[in-house]
Amino acid sequence: MTHRSSVTPARWTAFGLLCLVISASACSHSEPFANPETGEEPFDPGPPVRLTVNPAHDGSPSWLADGSGILYSAQQLDRDDADVCLAELPPTGGQQRRLVCDIPGDGESTDAAQSSAASADGRVALLSAGNGTIGGTSPVFLDLALLSTLDAMDAQRVRALPYTPAGGSPQDYAGHLRWLTADALVYVGQRFRTKQDCLACVRDTVIVGTEVTTLTVDGTTATAVPGTELATGVAPILDGSAILYTLPNDTRIYRRALGSGDVTVVHDFGAEGIARDVHAVGNRVAAVVGGRVAFSVDPLLGPVQWDSGGVLHVFDLEETGSQSLDTPGRLYRRPALSPDGSRIVAEGYPLIIEGPDTTVSRSGDIYLFGGE
Repeated sequence: MTHRSSVTPARWTAFGLLCLVISASACSHSEPFANPETGEEPFDPGPPVRLTVNPAHDGSPSWLADGSGILYSAQQLDRDDADVCLAELPPTGGQQRRLVCDIPGDGESTDAAQSSAASADGRVALLSAGNGTIGGTSPVFLDLALLSTLDAMDAQRVRALPYTPAGGSPQDYAGHLRWLTADALVYVGQRFRTKQDCLACVRDTVIVGTEVTTLTVDGTTATAVPGTELATGVAPILDGSAILYTLPNDTRIYRRALGSGDVTVVHDFGAEGIARDVHAVGNRVAAVVGGRVAFSVDPLLGPVQWDSGGVLHVFDLEETGSQSLDTPGRLYRRPALSPDGSRIVAEGYPLIIEGPDTTVSRSGDIYLFGGE
């Protein structure tokens, strides 16, 4: 694709793998900061460490609640069923400790475990999909599900998708899945929208946010959070009594008290660019900012934020500045802070520059900032 300022939308193939087309951008740096709540002064990222090398896609990284391991989704091209499996790495990288496939199906179907999030008591919430046959491209079912332990094969459905939460819009998918409390989850509801520019053109399936949603783990209560329409990220704070969230075409991160509904701006990246993919631990917050992202109102799709990744930033809720973790030649998505706030894992996508064309690999790998 020709080097240009716009970006191509992410295409949703089997179970949410992203096809990204981007070009380079420059971001400025600010000074490190102190974080009294996590005890890290300052965040010291060092050179990012590449934790995975996969010809397919590794994504959706998260941490075990005690920081003893990293979970992520790993597509297995060497399996006949090409499952996207739940994998675990040591906290600083190394040999894979665990690879759990066939969630929730078997070797006769292509299954996927996405967006895993571990609770303090060892349960794992995730997005579980299956298509019923090997090699299919569209899911037969898509569930918000719960594993009792990391090794459990019998994912228990919390809520089947699509559905419509109370006070919200229809949802086909769920992004940024987190534990809000021991009994509830929070995530960004999403819709699939399709567009075909011409009869001979490939049909694009674009994922668009609906609103932040809270869901009890017994599946009985699902509620959309007012004022979060088209959200692009969410992170619980203050033991689940409040959330941080981001909105499309917006450089700010917002905080909402779930009880009172009070909303404040906690950080504005200004000229650094659009903020999204927020995550928080204590006072420490990570987000993707700027990079290759653009907002438009498509005549067929409506409001859409095209996103091919950006620069990681870290800041403290008590401070005004932010720290850029810019690494030239690579953009990032979906950062996750370790439980002590000292490290970040994220999906990384290298730029591929061939003459006048600038693209990025279709497949991401997991990178670690702050590791030793």
